[in-house]
Amino acid sequence: MSMMRRILFLFLAMAPVLPAAGRAADVRVELKNDDAMAVSVPLGLDQGVTKESDFTAIPADNVPVLLYPFELFGNLFWSQPLAPEDFSRIAPGSPVRPVTLSKEDHAAARKAGQARKADLAARQAEAKREAARKEAEALRERKERLEARRDDLSDRIAAAEKLLADEEGRADWVTSSEERDIDRALQNIQEHADRRDELQEQRNALSGQRPYPSSEIGRITAEIKRLNDRIASERDTIRTARDRKRSARSSYLSRRQEWQRLVAERDQATNEIRSLDRKIRALTER
Repeated sequence: MSMMRRILFLFLAMAPVLPAAGRAADVRVELKNDDAMAVSVPLGLDQGVTKESDFTAIPADNVPVLLYPFELFGNLFWSQPLAPEDFSRIAPGSPVRPVTLSKEDHAAARKAGQARKADLAARQAEAKREAARKEAEALRERKERLEARRDDLSDRIAAAEKLLADEEGRADWVTSSEERDIDRALQNIQEHADRRDELQEQRNALSGQRPYPSSEIGRITAEIKRLNDRIASERDTIRTARDRKRSARSSYLSRRQEWQRLVAERDQATNEIRSLDRKIRALTER
């Protein structure tokens, strides 16, 4: 007779003679742990349960499932890992009853429970290793993409550095050239302004003479207008030169920002690659 058949026989034989209080205790399965393939029962050390106690849970099909305390606490115990078919039949609320096993069946139950625990641990460990292998492989693929991006960024940085150096040289040349133009224009403005001031003084002096020297005053006025036009032209030269300086500076800064952006992206990719290396090592060393 198989152990389960003997358990069923013992359960059916003992059920009629169990004390009324025992039948009314209504102890039932509380929780199921899918990872451990175990169930919890609200009986523990406080109720006199030991790891040598044996119980049966009664699923809906009334075919009992042997339980014994695998993890024992004050007010509950977790059962040994159960066979998948037995675990699937038990549900929270399944009644739990004490049972007395022969010495052989008691020992066989513990041996089977330990074997299932070892098998479950081995399968879970293998599942973890497989999950780690897959994660490491995914990380390696991501690392390869990042390395390709880093190499591409390095090439772009080299090109950007050349453009930046060219732009810096052009900006320096433009700045130097435009500053010379500005200095020359400022000098011309000062000379034209000084001459204009002299002419204005002459015109003021002539305006009080009689007869009124309209021809000479007209000539001076025309010369003052020409000087004002030259001053305006020189100021336009200064504005244009300053605009060119700003444009050259702006182009240089734009090139530098692009170079800095590429360097920052490459540094970020490099840091991510290092982080992935650490994660891959941690996964492969498990």
